[in-house]
Amino acid sequence: MNSLCDLLFEFSSTERMKIMNCLMQDDLKLSQISKTLDMTVSEASRHLQRLTDLELINKNVDGAYTPTAFGKLAVHLLKGLDFASINRQYFLEHDVLGLPEHIVDRVGALSNTVLNTDTVRVLAHVNEMFKEAEEYIWVMSYAHSLPSTIPIVEERLQNGVELRRIFPEAIIPTQGEAETISGPCRTLPFVDVRIMMTEKEAMCSPRSIDGKTDYTSFVGKDPRFHTWCRDLYLYYWEKASETFV
Repeated sequence: MNSLCDLLFEFSSTERMKIMNCLMQDDLKLSQISKTLDMTVSEASRHLQRLTDLELINKNVDGAYTPTAFGKLAVHLLKGLDFASINRQYFLEHDVLGLPEHIVDRVGALSNTVLNTDTVRVLAHVNEMFKEAEEYIWVMSYAHSLPSTIPIVEERLQNGVELRRIFPEAIIPTQGEAETISGPCRTLPFVDVRIMMTEKEAMCSPRSIDGKTDYTSFVGKDPRFHTWCRDLYLYYWEKASETFV
């Protein structure tokens, strides 16, 4: 625990975090760091020494500083905590610890997403996302399908797009949906996250702690986020029971 506290103490400095982030992009000499971050040379030197003492960085043969393998790993692992801290209010209202542990461990993959809190904009974005699908549309929800998406999905299915759906066992597709939309559908006893995704983009919304319907969603096209959503969806897909096609 002492080792972790020492590490977090060094990263508690905004200046040292800025230095680490700069060095993650490129090796820099003392004068370059001082100029880039608008620090005095003595100030930059002091921070560099502290980071060096903890073996987060070292100096190469040409005098430039570079992150060690340990330093790179530490910065990478902190991205998840940084993301959670930035979205503190969201995570006070949404509990993601019900998700699979290997998914929670990679929550930093959401760091390049946009948190959309406007319900109208979220619903409109789902429609646009589905319209642009060329390969597949995957849906996982703890509520009925959005009525506005039904004609869009119908049209996409006619163009060869694959559809998969996961719902809670208590959810029965509406008559209009069951009659017009075909594709594998599976159920789980309980669904605690909404995922809407295509091969191009993903949207994820864990259920709120109070259990109310909440369309606040993380949205993005970042490859790491897309893979995170895909892995989460497939995890539940394998656990779900097939109901109808």
